[in-house]
Amino acid sequence: MSSKNPDYDLVALGGGTAGMVIGIFGAQLGARVAIVEADRLGGECTWTGCVPSKALIASANVAATTGRTEKYGLPPAGFQGEINLEHVLDRMRVLRRRIYEDSDSEERLRELGVDVIQGRGRFVSPYELSVNGRTITARHFCIATGAHATIPGIDGLDRVPYLTSEDVFELRELPRRVLVIGGGPIGLELGQALSRLGSIVTVAEMAPQVLPLEDAQIADQLCDRLQEEGITVLTGTTVSAVRSNGEVTVVSKGSTTRIDVDAILVAAGQAPDVDGYGLQVAGVAYEPSRGITVDRYLRTTNKRIYAAGSVVGRYRLTHMAAYEAQIVLRNALFPLHVKADYAITPWATFTDPDVARVGLTTEEARERFAGSKVAVFDHPFTRVDRAIVDGRDVGMVKIVCTGRRGRIVGAHIVGPSVGELIHECVLAMKKKMTKFELAEMIHVYPTLSEGPRTPRWHTLSSKSHPDSSARLLGWACVWSGHSTAAGGGVSAEQRTNIASKATGAISPSPEQLRKPGDPQSPGRWDLPVRAYDTRR
Repeated sequence: MSSKNPDYDLVALGGGTAGMVIGIFGAQLGARVAIVEADRLGGECTWTGCVPSKALIASANVAATTGRTEKYGLPPAGFQGEINLEHVLDRMRVLRRRIYEDSDSEERLRELGVDVIQGRGRFVSPYELSVNGRTITARHFCIATGAHATIPGIDGLDRVPYLTSEDVFELRELPRRVLVIGGGPIGLELGQALSRLGSIVTVAEMAPQVLPLEDAQIADQLCDRLQEEGITVLTGTTVSAVRSNGEVTVVSKGSTTRIDVDAILVAAGQAPDVDGYGLQVAGVAYEPSRGITVDRYLRTTNKRIYAAGSVVGRYRLTHMAAYEAQIVLRNALFPLHVKADYAITPWATFTDPDVARVGLTTEEARERFAGSKVAVFDHPFTRVDRAIVDGRDVGMVKIVCTGRRGRIVGAHIVGPSVGELIHECVLAMKKKMTKFELAEMIHVYPTLSEGPRTPRWHTLSSKSHPDSSARLLGWACVWSGHSTAAGGGVSAEQRTNIASKATGAISPSPEQLRKPGDPQSPGRWDLPVRAYDTRR
């Protein structure tokens, strides 16, 4: 069949997140769509990434909580004997299968009108794909082949068994001593989970800090917590040699050390899957380490062919693969094309405490907005009431603002459930809100969301006056008429007292604020003040 009368409107090469979104939503839009997949539908996220890792982490977190019941006033409830990893992973497999059958199965896709073609696809021309000897044509293709674990060139590593995120979930027994090569999200999530289940874990990271893409202060707080749990974290460290007897040589800050391990988990990054698909024949440019070259519309150098997800290499995140697939759908099926916009891209690392980020760091903001005011507000979870009573008060919120109005351009959080909390900051940035507007929003008390709402002034550029920004933030809370008490509003007299604290004046004591017959008032009126009192 010629390209003038194609088999499909759009074909996805790869059945991971991007391919699934293209198939499902393309069919719902009435397009003729197909997914070509050589392995299992659902891709890395379902089988070796997000789903199994979070199931493992959930079991590990329960184990950790059970080990510190006395912290909650309960009797000790530790485990008798070692944890059976096989049982933990059996639970994970049941949940993984459930998610696959509900969302990713071939039967479900066919019911939705998606053609699923099992086999490895390979381009044989700029507009033809060959699968199992069958030639498929389409108006447009989308390459969504994903990525695979990168294996560093360490002396002896190729001669010993090692684990990656692709096969760690096939373990049958918990290794006693584990070396994790790489202190990024995958390495830290799996490393902490294995530690909480009973392994002795060492993490080796080449960069000066774990999570190299995160704000240094945020990463350091997580690192401190991991070390408190007994995980050895070696930053500025390279693994130079591995021996079959389990001896590993590491070089850390000029010092050579040998450690003994029973298992090695390689979490040193990922590389795009670009080999064996006939990309050169199709006229699709790519770099083996960085991925397929695309423009802002996600078109490759062959304008008939798009690419999305980890194979593009910009963000190897499931939610970004879904976002890029939506851009491909709009551009391939509709006449008005849209550009991919990465300015507001959130992500999270699901350790304990969690880490989440969106937008710019302080340094990036000062570079981007040179000559403008840049303000940084922060707030520790040790001053968020819900975090305190939950016993999860490790961490902080850090919000970066710019301009005279304090528009939010970045948010960085380490603490409890911050993968959920970050979305408030994402929405604020999307709507170009200021920090003061965020402070004016009514938040349910007591919740963890008080953290992003109440950061205090921390540091400002030389062109900004600290007292003025701190006072404005205080007034934003005061004059919104909002109290964190369930009762809601604040009287004029109480606003005056709160405002005096927010602006640095001497305030009456809570006893002085007590109204006759209202014993609850002192403990409530100063709740928002604690967040905005810049003298503390």
